[in-house]
Amino acid sequence: MSFVRQLSSAVLVSAVSASVVFSPRAAEAQALPTPQQLAARHDSLIGGRAALEARKSVRMVGSFAIPAMGVDAPVEINKLRPNKYLFRTSLGPMGEILSGYDGTRAWQIQPGQPPALLEGAAADQIKEQGDFFGDFHDFARFTSAETVDQATVDGRKVYRVKMVRPNGDAVMEHFDVETGYSIGGTMSVATPMGAMETSFSYGDYKPFGGMQFATRVVQRNPQFEIIILIASVEFDTLDEAAVAVPDAVKALIKP
Repeated sequence: MSFVRQLSSAVLVSAVSASVVFSPRAAEAQALPTPQQLAARHDSLIGGRAALEARKSVRMVGSFAIPAMGVDAPVEINKLRPNKYLFRTSLGPMGEILSGYDGTRAWQIQPGQPPALLEGAAADQIKEQGDFFGDFHDFARFTSAETVDQATVDGRKVYRVKMVRPNGDAVMEHFDVETGYSIGGTMSVATPMGAMETSFSYGDYKPFGGMQFATRVVQRNPQFEIIILIASVEFDTLDEAAVAVPDAVKALIKP
């Protein structure tokens, strides 16, 4: 609702309501930037979509840790334009965790479980990760987006933006008031045990190939914390083999 319509409604109701319109709280709400403004600022800070338009692939290498379980392993994240993706981390004797998207199907392999083709929310999450331009905001994926308020999270002032997916799930994203970067938020993540509320944070943005990447990603859920640290980012070094579907998953695909 615009400021003019708020004021008009207040005048029609009573002079008391008009005083609410001019309260500091309402004035602060009017001053909040829109989700589109916040997203545009962040997307520009990390290099802008044009910087990635000239690229065909991205390979990120680093470490994957679950401190509560004593896990500290190497991680590799491969993306091939437009939407092929592979995530791989090795847990030593336990085996590998792999997930990916081949442009049509999402899949995963986890230690102690059979390979699986994913469906529903779990598949949608992997598909989003496979989007080559997924680091840039696309509000077409959501039915609504609004800047809720300005708050203090982990000692930093942030604008909180609420985005609602077509299935009704809500994602809350936090934009640092001072720097403009997206620094995390909260969302519901599909797991084999059902939907799980998680928080996530991005930090330590560093330059690679003319772009800025968050090199520290932390995801927290009620059970444990996952920490991904990115050490290097390479462009245009991958081919189809780098994102190929494993034979164990191919066997699940019907002709």
